[in-house]
Amino acid sequence: MKKLLFLLFLLSFSALEAQHGNTPNRPTRASTPARTQTSAPPARTTNRTPGAAEKVLLVCKLWSVPSNTDSVNLYEYSGLASRIIARAGRRASDSAFVFAVPKSSPRFYGIGLGDNALAKVILGQEPELTLWANVNFMEKARTTNSPANKALEGVMQQIALFSQESEVLRTKYYNVDGNAGAAARKPVEEEIKALDKAKSRFLDSLKAANTMLWRMASVYITPEHLAHKSSGQLETDFYGKHYFDNANFSDPGYNDIPDVFNGFESFLSYLARIATPQEKVEEYIDQHLSKIPKDSRTYRMAFGGVISGAKTTYGQLYTKYALKYIELYSNNSYGEIPRLQFEMKKASTFMPGFEAPDLTGMTPDSNTYSLKQLRGKVVMVDFWASWCGPCRRENPNLVANYKKYKDKGFDVLGVSLDRDAKAWVKAIEQDGLEWHHISDLKGWQSQHAALYSVTSIPQTLLLDRDGKIIVRNLRGEQLGEKLKELFGE
Repeated sequence: MKKLLFLLFLLSFSALEAQHGNTPNRPTRASTPARTQTSAPPARTTNRTPGAAEKVLLVCKLWSVPSNTDSVNLYEYSGLASRIIARAGRRASDSAFVFAVPKSSPRFYGIGLGDNALAKVILGQEPELTLWANVNFMEKARTTNSPANKALEGVMQQIALFSQESEVLRTKYYNVDGNAGAAARKPVEEEIKALDKAKSRFLDSLKAANTMLWRMASVYITPEHLAHKSSGQLETDFYGKHYFDNANFSDPGYNDIPDVFNGFESFLSYLARIATPQEKVEEYIDQHLSKIPKDSRTYRMAFGGVISGAKTTYGQLYTKYALKYIELYSNNSYGEIPRLQFEMKKASTFMPGFEAPDLTGMTPDSNTYSLKQLRGKVVMVDFWASWCGPCRRENPNLVANYKKYKDKGFDVLGVSLDRDAKAWVKAIEQDGLEWHHISDLKGWQSQHAALYSVTSIPQTLLLDRDGKIIVRNLRGEQLGEKLKELFGE
């Protein structure tokens, strides 16, 4: 509580400083999924302070910088994409990297060599500030000469404290001996209610002191389910519906809060952690997105956070929302659309019902052949190599099934991860593999393997007559049983 009171004092001080042009820093999490960086489209206009000569200086004192690096980037966050808006070279006097940006209303920016690891900093009104960081740990960067960024550090520390206390109390509550009854849980419930009220008081004070930081904090600070037990809602339903109760995403100010992306990413992770069924998760996602203006940056960042969170938690939802995102923003890409389209091709190779991406490669007689040429047949795509013992041991089974069903419309496309053409051809002849074969002879650097996310062999995909995936990795008796199901005896 002392720490909370101290922080409120700090924020009050920050509010006074803001009257003279100050506001807040801190890096977004390095675990945020890979984002695309781009130098287009044109930068959005902000409420610039009149006077072209007015500049804000950001001096970056970095160490462990690679010897071949001569510039650092300033990024604008846009959810799945981070757009480079400026580059800074080394200053001759001290090798610092210096940005001079037009004075404006305070906004969040990212600093880094690449967008995979950024220090988050607020720029806009403070005339000069210094950022100190090891380039290998940009997320731990710190600033000096900046009450605004110091306040941001304090807010993020308080958010972390709330999260830690919430987890401790939740664990404490559920670890109470079930035989002890409700009376034994009562003291813990009171602690949880006190925490819930402390969160509300903190947000109220923060809103009065600094609305920008309040918007950011409101994305992370969630109500406590166990403080609202009287609602009768299950934990999954409570957090599905009320996770963002402290935020107001219809407020245009959230357009400049990159943490919206992180908030929705965390939302998906938390729902997965408490074992929320996928169909309910989709319902909750749609409810929250429906409250955000669809033509806003807030919506795009939230949508991106959903995709990023679903990628590691709800695979089918990842594909569904990524396809929707591509459809919605394909004509307004920040650079993330081509990457998502490629990921969708890769993801589709694991999902029954999706069309398998085409494969084209060199045949053993140096011609070219493609998977699409087998359309109209049931096809086994077999990733293998001459040096792969398990592959060679499985070949007799595949040969037997090929001979049994080839006249009924079954075929095989062998995709080799060999590098040695002679060894590849010799293995085909030795094992009696009479079907079609392709390879780019690049081994584990094979483009074919990369497209299908093949990191070990043997791997197979069974496709229907329309080229859509039936199942992945059938071998041995399971393959024979599936082909019998499809073709009969």
